[in-house]
This record gives sequence, C-alpha cells and structure tokens, in this order.
Amino acid sequence: MQYTHEQEPAIRSLARIIKLVAFAGTGKTTTLVGYAQARPEARILYLCYNKSVEVAAKQKFPLNVTCKSSHGLAYGAVGTKYKHKLCGNLRLTDIARAINSQNWEMVRSVQDTLNNYLASADEKIRLFHFPAEKLQNERMRRAADSIVEATRRLWAQMCDVNNHATPIPHDGYLKLWALSKPDLSTRFDIVLGDEAQDINPVIAGLLAQQAAYGMGVVVCGDGHQMLYRFRGAVDALDAPWLADAEVHYLTQSFRFGPAAAHVANMLLHFKGERRQLAGLGQPTRIAKTLPADLEHRAILCRTVVGVIEAALAEVEAGAKIFWVGGIEGYNLQDLEDLHALSKGWRERIKGKKLFQDYPDYDQYKDVAFESQDSEMTRSIKIVEQYGKNLPELFAKLRRNAVTDELEASVTLSTAHRAKGLEWEAVQLAEDFSFEPFDPDNDPEAWVDEMNLLYVACTRAMQVLAVNSTVLVIMQEFVDRRDGRKPDAPLAFQKKAPAAA
Repeated sequence: MQYTHEQEPAIRSLARIIKLVAFAGTGKTTTLVGYAQARPEARILYLCYNKSVEVAAKQKFPLNVTCKSSHGLAYGAVGTKYKHKLCGNLRLTDIARAINSQNWEMVRSVQDTLNNYLASADEKIRLFHFPAEKLQNERMRRAADSIVEATRRLWAQMCDVNNHATPIPHDGYLKLWALSKPDLSTRFDIVLGDEAQDINPVIAGLLAQQAAYGMGVVVCGDGHQMLYRFRGAVDALDAPWLADAEVHYLTQSFRFGPAAAHVANMLLHFKGERRQLAGLGQPTRIAKTLPADLEHRAILCRTVVGVIEAALAEVEAGAKIFWVGGIEGYNLQDLEDLHALSKGWRERIKGKKLFQDYPDYDQYKDVAFESQDSEMTRSIKIVEQYGKNLPELFAKLRRNAVTDELEASVTLSTAHRAKGLEWEAVQLAEDFSFEPFDPDNDPEAWVDEMNLLYVACTRAMQVLAVNSTVLVIMQEFVDRRDGRKPDAPLAFQKKAPAAA
C-alpha cells in the first residue's frame, strides 16, 4: 500500500512513545494498521473505545493485534464476579435507596460526585470530586461534605459482591480494575490508544502506567474531535507523560475535497488552530440545502430530541430510515412508557421499574425538576409536545425503520454517534442552537460546540448542507479575512484557554 509522506514516518518510527495527531478523515486507522503490519513479531493491543469499534477493528488489523475495549479487558479481570448485579446505568432511584434519601437534589449530587470519581484516576473519593459548579451555591457548599460521605457509602455498597440491592455499572468494575494497576506488559509489547482526545482520566492513567512498565505506547486522536467532556473525558494527547513523545501529524484528508476542508478550517481558525486541513478527496459541494433528487442523505442532529423530530418529519413523506446505533438506542420505548405513565395507563408500561420508582407522572416531573436531570427533562418535552398521538407516531417510525443502510433513503444520527462515519450527502439540522460569538459564552462549552460542528461538517464526501450556525461562522471568517472586522481572540476565549 502507498502511504502519504505524513503516514510513512509514523509507521516506520522506532520511538517507544509516539503521539499521532490525526485530523478528520486523514487515515488514522490506515496508519495504525500499517504500523502493526510493519511489526509482525510484536504483540500489540489495540485499545478500543467501545464494542462496536472492537468488532470493526478486528476486520482491519493483522493477527498479531488483539483488539479489545477497556471494559472488555476489565470484565475478564474483575467484572465477572459482579455479573449478578451489573446494570447499564445507576439510576437516581437506585442511589436514593442506597443512601436512604428522598432529597433528590442531594441524590443527583451524589450521582455526579460518583461519576466524577469513576472517570478519574484517583484512588479515593474526595471533596474535589463534588461538582465544582455546585460549590458556587452556599447551601450546596454546606452540604458538600455529607454528599461526599454518602457517595463513599454508595461506592462501598456497589463494590460489595454480596450486596445484591445496590447494582454496579460497567464503569464501576472498570474503575476497580484500573485501581489494581494492571501490568499489560506481561501479555503485550505495544499498546495502541485510539481516540485519545476522548478517553477519561482512568484510561489515560492506565496508558501512562503501561509506559512506566516499559511498554511501547502509541496514542492517537484529534483534540478538535473531543466530544465527551460532559462524561468526564480529557484530552490525553496533552498529558504530561507524553511531553517527550515523538509527534506525527496527519493533515491530508481523502474523505472530502477542498471546499469541505475550507469550511472545517474556518471552524478551526476560531479555535486558534494554525495547521491547515487539506481536502484531497473528490470535490465536495457546500450548500444551504441538499438536492431534492438524492437517493440517500444523512441528517445529523445535535440532540436525541432533534433526531426524533427529524424522523417524525421524514416518516410523513414515507422515508425509509436507518438509525445509527439502532432505533431502540433513541429511547422510544422509554418515552412510550413515560407517555403511558402521564396518561395513567399503567397496564401499557413495559418497563415495570418505571412505576415502581415513580408512582405517578407528577412525581417523575418533580424529580426531574429537583435533580435537573437533562435526560428526564428532554423526555418530558417530547411526551408533552406530541401528546396522545405519540404511540401512533412511534409505531410508524418503527414500521419505516430499516436495519440495512443500503435500503434507507435517510440516515439519522446525532453528531456524537456520527463520529468516525461518513456519507456522500450530509445535512446539518438546525438544533445546533448556540451563539458562536456571544461574549458571555463559557469557554469550555464553546469549545465543545465548535468541536461538534467540526465533526459534523467533516462527515460529508460529496455534498454538505450547512445550517444557520455554520453560516454565521463562515460569514464571520470572511468578514475578518477581508478586513471588515478585526481578527482577534474572542472575548470569552480570554477567560480561559480554549482546548486545541
């Protein structure tokens, strides 16, 4: 295979610690596969982000590479003894029972403190795991110590294999495995850490440990594609232990042409990026709307609510819809159960845990309001917006859903789920509703939204229909380039350094 002048040095590198910074569509996986093929005698671990990535990776890498997710490794070492009490997510009601409290604001704070701890590389639950933004409230500051202590009690119950009443999520046994400081050098010579911009500190610490044990480590990613800060992710590419790593950049994309690259570079310009992404693929057209005669198009939304609303609009026109991640991954059944609860139709609720936890819809709304749970709030919005027609509409969505994307006329996805994917024609939905040049923007939140737009804009190969938010950014770029406005850091970027 012919590699580019950027890929070849990374593949042939003799450095023990390598940092590969790969912009969107620049052949990161191709480079890692080439790196593995160039070392047929090495025992290599490709550390995947999730199970679906693991399955796809096994089809690409040579036999000397073991493709495993961090949860997969942790399950074999620790998780199996908790299989009788595993859960997908620890619910507010699970926490309330464990700490014996009906104070839902406190329960939510315990949940946030626990999640911060699970994502961290820290050994013990401390006050600094308490959500920093809540410390601005005097009442919450006074309650912080008791909330941290309640979180410790909860964690102890989760770790107790004999306590069947308090479940443990998959991130729980992953944390326990990381705390054991596993030495993977007994099984592997090199570890490839992919998507390093979006791993949490517990996994970043695991990679650092393997480097300390003498393993070869290759970390790769793109800080501009960091999307999961809200889950506790950090950009491990900036970790201090990588200060002496050999650095390689991939900036040539063969996914799209110069026009799409230009849009991406406009977004990156405002983040302070000085390297240019080169579009060397087929010419890509930028438009406000997609052509009407396309056989297939992808619609990327900011939110799950946006995906469902787009689906409801498309299904009215008879579209066959492919849902990235599967239709059930968009919580339709949970929403139908909540709708039934709102109508008092208890016999129609399939997830019986719902009315065990919430005797009626009013209590569900009270808990959502008091805990400020965003998922619960979004669910209430959909249930109340579509009212009594919701079950019928959802039934129609299921009838028009296809599992083979080749059969679909429309693919729907959130921008988060679209990461790593590509389509010929992409339309950005209008639910990316933030003001990119509002001087009151929070710097970190602004970076997160710009990253999401960058990921969304770099999914299209032939036609990209941008939304009004991207149009505003493009116009601002042109005004500054042509001297109609001064090109200087944005006001809110001076409050804190923006992530690169």
